[in-house]
Amino acid sequence: MKQQTSGYLFALGAALALSSSFIFSKSALNQVSMIQFGAVWFTLGIFWNSVWYLGRRKYTNIRVNTRQKLIVAFLIAILEGVATGLFYLAIRAMENPAVVSFIGNIGPVFVTIMGITLLRERFRGAQAAGILVTIAGVFALNFREGAFRGFTDPGAMYVITASFFFSLATITGRRFKEYLVPEMMSLIRTILLAVVFIVLLLGSGQQLHFQDVVWRDLALGSLFETLLTIVFAYQALIRIEATSTSLIISSKAVWTLILAWIFLEVFPSGIQLVGGFMTLLGIYLITWRPRNRIRE
Repeated sequence: MKQQTSGYLFALGAALALSSSFIFSKSALNQVSMIQFGAVWFTLGIFWNSVWYLGRRKYTNIRVNTRQKLIVAFLIAILEGVATGLFYLAIRAMENPAVVSFIGNIGPVFVTIMGITLLRERFRGAQAAGILVTIAGVFALNFREGAFRGFTDPGAMYVITASFFFSLATITGRRFKEYLVPEMMSLIRTILLAVVFIVLLLGSGQQLHFQDVVWRDLALGSLFETLLTIVFAYQALIRIEATSTSLIISSKAVWTLILAWIFLEVFPSGIQLVGGFMTLLGIYLITWRPRNRIRE
C-alpha cells in the first residue's frame, strides 16, 4: 500500500512538473524567439540530464546489448525530438497553454490505434468509446465562430502532429522495451534538440541577452520538462500500473489550466472547457481496466 501511494504521488509530481513547464515555456516564449528559447532550454536540459545520468550511474545500464539499446534510444530520441519541437511551436502559437495540453490528450487515441494495428494489442469496447469521446473533445476545443476553425490555426495542427510523433515513440518503446533505457533516451533527445537550435541560433545571428526573469523561466522550465517529468513518470511506472500512471499524468491539462489562469491570466472559453474535460473522460475510458484484469 505504501509503494502504491508513493507511485500515485510520483505520477502526480510528473503531471505537475509537466504543466509547470508549459507555463514557464509560454512565459519565456512571450519574450524570446523560438530559436533563442530552444538553444537555451535544451542546452540547460543537457546539464540537468547529465548530472542525473552520471550521478546515478545510469550509464551502467547499456553494458549489455549496447548496440541495440543505442539504436532504440536514437530512434525514440529523434521521434520525441521532432514532437517536442512541434509542441513548443504550438505553445508559442496559441494563447493558452492549457488548450495545447487538452488537445495533446489525443495522444492516447493514436497510441491505442497503433497498438491495435501494429502490435496486435487487444481491443476493448471502452477503448472505442474513449477514442470517440476524445476525438469529439478535440473538435470541441477547435470550435470557433460556428465552425471548426481552430483546425486551421497552426498551433492546433502543431500539437496534433506532435502527439502523433510522441505516439510513434511510445509504440517503438513498447515494441523494443527490453532495449529501452529511458535516461539515455532523454539525454540523447536533449542533445539533438540543443545542437539543432544552437546551429539555428548561430545562423540567425540572434543574441542571448535576456532579462533575469526570462533566464529564471528558461532554467526552471527546462528542469521540469527535460528531467523531473521523466524521472517522476518512470518512478511511478515502477510502483503502479501503466494505466494508472497514464491517467494521472493526463491531469496535466487541468493543472495547466489552473496555473495559466493564476500566472498568465488566461482562461479557456466555455466550449474549450467542455472539450478539454471530454478529452480527460476519453483518456479514462481508453486506459480503464476492470479490477480483475489489472493484475494480468
